[in-house]
Amino acid sequence: MVLQSLAPMLEEEATMRELLVVFQEGFEEANITVTVNGKVVRRDMDVSTNPLLGIASEVSVELPAKGAQVGVEVTNRGLKAITKVSGRPKSVLVSIEDGRLLMREHWP
Repeated sequence: MVLQSLAPMLEEEATMRELLVVFQEGFEEANITVTVNGKVVRRDMDVSTNPLLGIASEVSVELPAKGAQVGVEVTNRGLKAITKVSGRPKSVLVSIEDGRLLMREHWP
């Protein structure tokens, strides 16, 4: 009986996972939109990189366990990037370099 009541919770955990999106260098009063499979999951305004830390912000998003497309748009600078996340990366690192938005998976 106890196992039956835990089964739906365990099944739900197996279908979703957490991904940390880390905004690093190049952000200055940026308006950021994060999408998962085309759906907006987060919006942040006035995000700026802390020069001492090299990090502007960190946000956690939920992903389907089978993989997803994660998109980031800096709406007030006209920058956009999408990456396909598969496997089990712990985070995606995002930076603005040479006027381009770069995203890469991070596997610690």
